Amino acid sequence: MPVCRPKLLKFNLIIGIALSMLLSGVTTAALAEVVHFKKLLPFVDVKIPGWTMKGKPSGSTLKQGPMKMSQVRASFTADGKKLEIIVMDFLGKPFPFMMGQHMEMETSEEIVRTTEVQGFKGLEQYHLKDKEGELNIRVANRFWVKIDGKGIDNLKVLQDVAQKLELKKLAALAK
Repeated sequence: MPVCRPKLLKFNLIIGIALSMLLSGVTTAALAEVVHFKKLLPFVDVKIPGWTMKGKPSGSTLKQGPMKMSQVRASFTADGKKLEIIVMDFLGKPFPFMMGQHMEMETSEEIVRTTEVQGFKGLEQYHLKDKEGELNIRVANRFWVKIDGKGIDNLKVLQDVAQKLELKKLAALAK
């Protein structure tokens, strides 16, 4: 199935940010290992009422010198809407967009605010004109869960999907 160029660019941006964080000198204990992507796959292989999964969940684990990262993803569709769930393990690297401070911004074009999902801190963003949103959740100061929606009417769609994820079980893998 062909990949949409903007989607590929957005994914490459995410990976680029992740790799730059890993290379920036932010360190973790030398013995720390990322959770292999096969153990993360169940966290995106979820049933969402009204949505159909496109294909099967996929993922990868990268280990090259000090760079270590795992990511998994699953895509869904429903009535012309698109949804993607991504889980990444960065070994607890800092998430600059979620450093614990409350933030809320609303303009005529977008809404951006911090939130909490199942006890974990998050940041949600919604572009009114494009009907696109994303919900980023920091789990156990280690994992990044990202839910993207296109063609959605509001952020509640993403919040409802986030409630279906087993975030507490994911947090248990952070040992």
